[in-house]
Amino acid sequence: MIGFEKTLPFNSWQIIYQTIKLWYLAYSPIYISIIMKKLALFLFLIGINWGLFAQRQAIDTDIFGDLNYRSNEGNYRATLKKNIFDDLVFSDNQRNEITYEKKYLLNQYPGILTDNNQKRTVFLNLIRENRRSEGYKAKFSIDIFDKLVIEDNEGYKLEEGKDIFGSIQRDERINGVNTKLNKTLNGTLEFTAGRDRASLQKEFSNKRVYSDSMGNRLEFSAETWQRLVKRYRTEEDAFMSLVDQYLGQITP
Repeated sequence: MIGFEKTLPFNSWQIIYQTIKLWYLAYSPIYISIIMKKLALFLFLIGINWGLFAQRQAIDTDIFGDLNYRSNEGNYRATLKKNIFDDLVFSDNQRNEITYEKKYLLNQYPGILTDNNQKRTVFLNLIRENRRSEGYKAKFSIDIFDKLVIEDNEGYKLEEGKDIFGSIQRDERINGVNTKLNKTLNGTLEFTAGRDRASLQKEFSNKRVYSDSMGNRLEFSAETWQRLVKRYRTEEDAFMSLVDQYLGQITP
């Protein structure tokens, strides 16, 4: 079975080396630099494609439709199974377990329960993320109020949803510190992390004013703010980029 560490046969590398050597002798110094750069890029792309091919070949599907992986040396094994509730559960021989509940899958990965290629891609990502961890457990779900909930056994928890006005509400706990992001009725974005505070207010002529508990205050014209929103895709993410920049050293 082919694993992550599978490489080209030794003879193949000898052929490539001899080819490079012959090219070096055949071409003048004017062209050799360009050729070597292009060849290096070519070999790099071959390596990436070979690695992806080898990883996919290492995955097999059992009679129940579940995915199984075993490394070339046999010291790492992982599975991605569908349980009776149509949740997808990743587990490995290092006691890691990641659960994606059905409602979360339908929202975040539409079609994955019947799309084997999409399922394999998710499985490969989980293998890369967890093969060097031990005893990590996490669950991804959406509750009855359509709120996203992510929780693990290392003290992290995220709850994210929207209120009746469509404004985002986010509560997050990292290393015992609670953080919260919400939008008030007048459109002000507010962020809290322990004793730290930040806000973004909309003022006259659509000007935005950012301020925080560290004494920072920034004003953005409507045009400048729209450029930030376009860069970060949403107002909330644009606001959080400012929080990360000015409160990043004290927030978790």
